[in-house]
Amino acid sequence: MRIVIIGGVAAGAKAAAKAKRVNPDLEIIVFQDEAEVAYSACGLPYVIGGTITDQNKLVIRTPEEFAKDGIRVETGRRVVALDAANRRMRVRNLQDQSEESIAYDRLIVATGALPIVPRVEGIDLDGVLTLRKIGDLARFKAIFDTLRPQKAVIVGAGYIGMELAEAFHELNIKTTLIEKFPRILPKFDPEMAQLVHDQLVEQDIELILGDGLSKLQGENGRVIAVVTESGKVIPADLVVIAIGVRPNTELAMAAGIALGKTGAIAVDSRMQTNIPGVFAAGDCAETIDRVSGQPTWVPLGDIANLQGRVAGENAAGGNAHFPGVFGTAIFKAFELNVAMTGLSEQAARAQGFEPVSVLLRRGDRARYYPGGREVTIKLIADRRDGRLLGAQVIGPGKADKMIDIAATALLGKLTCHDLENADLAYSPPFSPVLSPMIMAAGALSSRVSGVAD
Repeated sequence: MRIVIIGGVAAGAKAAAKAKRVNPDLEIIVFQDEAEVAYSACGLPYVIGGTITDQNKLVIRTPEEFAKDGIRVETGRRVVALDAANRRMRVRNLQDQSEESIAYDRLIVATGALPIVPRVEGIDLDGVLTLRKIGDLARFKAIFDTLRPQKAVIVGAGYIGMELAEAFHELNIKTTLIEKFPRILPKFDPEMAQLVHDQLVEQDIELILGDGLSKLQGENGRVIAVVTESGKVIPADLVVIAIGVRPNTELAMAAGIALGKTGAIAVDSRMQTNIPGVFAAGDCAETIDRVSGQPTWVPLGDIANLQGRVAGENAAGGNAHFPGVFGTAIFKAFELNVAMTGLSEQAARAQGFEPVSVLLRRGDRARYYPGGREVTIKLIADRRDGRLLGAQVIGPGKADKMIDIAATALLGKLTCHDLENADLAYSPPFSPVLSPMIMAAGALSSRVSGVAD
């Protein structure tokens, strides 16, 4: 039996490895239009900023390493058409543009997501970039080597925009962030996003909010300024478009593979599409929000790997299931660790819950033990039964530890009453005698129960 996988970065690479482990006798072919496979795209901003000095460290496995396990990886090959009825595809060699027809028995679509690039005047000028693939690093390097930019504008204040702002700051490039929404990080609640806003301002990142990109001005083919919708003109010799990504679904749609409510490929819990024997995983596929029960699309690397593992097992004849996500995410913004899981208070209200929340600031070690850092925790529960709905943690302290506790509590469908009695590890170098998450859960439990704080 032959399994063909379209795309080999996160979900595709994981699916290939898992399928081969489930059934070593399978023939597995991965078609990848990039030169590299199985790499960590999440590390790209840290290469640009110089924290990671060798971009090859982002590569997890090479085609040669896959070949040793009997997995054939074809780079520089793009699948341009699918015939799902006859289980065939047309594959183009991007070097010589030749094409061939390939048959498959089962198919995994892992085409990922594409950066959203607005079609505005000047978008094709030199110095205007996006960051999505490892191949994009060469474009950044060329700009740094030739233009030596001094003023950068990042359009979009999401995760990538935040990480790039810090990277450019490390390179002594004056940076402006433009965000069309009236505030940064719209997935977070306003009071939590404000903490990151203040940190950016403290680091001399200029913020222009509630204002979008209108056009780009150029001179001799190179970008020289950004013009906003309100008419502001911001000088820039480097512009990064980071307004988001969209699922890469054109190939799937043309083949009759159904999309879901989010615009990504609809799949069941086995990651199978509406066409038997065709699976989808990663940033091109939607999933279920495990708090609200509604379809959601969360293009994150860890989720892609989890979905790829399930798709690979099932394509190989297994019966694995992917239950959905809580949307747990974390990133670094200068001195702050910024994390969330589950629903924000505003999202919970929109989903029909009756959210109640607490905001708590605590140290992450015993108060007398040196080296402690603060975290600010927002914990959200449903007023009707105390069920935890979500958490946000921001601060220089151990936000990762706190958010993972909260995500695990969501996994267990715990209430705030359950969490306030959690048996968490304590020792002065690691935690206060009561974890900040336990303290937040206790305060929230009192609020849910109608007891005064």
